[in-house]
Amino acid sequence: MTAPKRSRTLILAGQAAVSICLLAALLSGAGFRGRLTSVVFAADPRWLAAGLLLAGAVQILCLIRWRVFLGMAGLEIGIAESAGIFFAGLFCNLFLPGGAGGDVVKVGLLAARGHDAGRAALSVIMDRLAGVVSLVVLGSGLMAWKLAWLMSSPVAAGLVRAMGIYLAAIALLVAASVVLSSRSVASRLPARWPGRAKLVELSGVYFQCAIQWPRTLFALLVSAVMLGIFFLTYYFSARAYGVDPGMGCFLALMPTVDIISGIPVSLGGLGVREGVFALLLGSLAGVPAPTAIAISLAGYLMSALWALPGAFLWLLHRRKQ
Repeated sequence: MTAPKRSRTLILAGQAAVSICLLAALLSGAGFRGRLTSVVFAADPRWLAAGLLLAGAVQILCLIRWRVFLGMAGLEIGIAESAGIFFAGLFCNLFLPGGAGGDVVKVGLLAARGHDAGRAALSVIMDRLAGVVSLVVLGSGLMAWKLAWLMSSPVAAGLVRAMGIYLAAIALLVAASVVLSSRSVASRLPARWPGRAKLVELSGVYFQCAIQWPRTLFALLVSAVMLGIFFLTYYFSARAYGVDPGMGCFLALMPTVDIISGIPVSLGGLGVREGVFALLLGSLAGVPAPTAIAISLAGYLMSALWALPGAFLWLLHRRKQ
């Protein structure tokens, strides 16, 4: 086994161990003993089915957004081919370190099929950047909308302040990178300037986004709608368990949940997401921890189920190699 593969295996094993430990601690300490079956089967299947459909819509919108950026990067790929690569990346994203693991797989699959690797990387960078921008804009707006409710609990208030600072910092970093990566600035930076290579790389990304601004705006709109529907899948999961603090309030806590669960310390955010849900829903809406954890797990499974077709596509690719 090569050193990079060994490193990835160790990271994956570590993430899996963190997820198992966190879930074990939550399920044993949240009154789940003897109640797991009753909590799971208490869900309204109609809300779960509707949430599953929403989760599917999220993936379709993600595919549409990526196809826009594929075209902007100069890669005109058929819908069947791009969808196959997208879902293969989606499946691998469940198990690879970090939220961008699936992007690496998509670039590799495109390159393996004879497409330009540089253009493929450009498409996923633009796609990832659109996701960041939509999270900053929509997340900040939702949190500001229900800020009084979010700050009503001292426990939740600390997390909300931290996430507000995080979103502001990300917005400043994106704005600074736009300025520094402009062609008139990036090329003049000293060779030893920290991150100079990344800024030069981003200059191409921003240049394409600027000259093809109608496509960029369309992709950003799709991204914002996609993120909103993604948040709604968890609201539908909450409704399935009879929890309804108000749709606006529930959506307002989702940016905090999404950001924290995105920290690559566990497998797909498992364990971390459930802990944050239990903390926020418990302190803000008085939801029992077992119910909050069930809401989180059901919401996660709604999205994870749509990644399963990618398993077949990924194994098919590996067999052809």
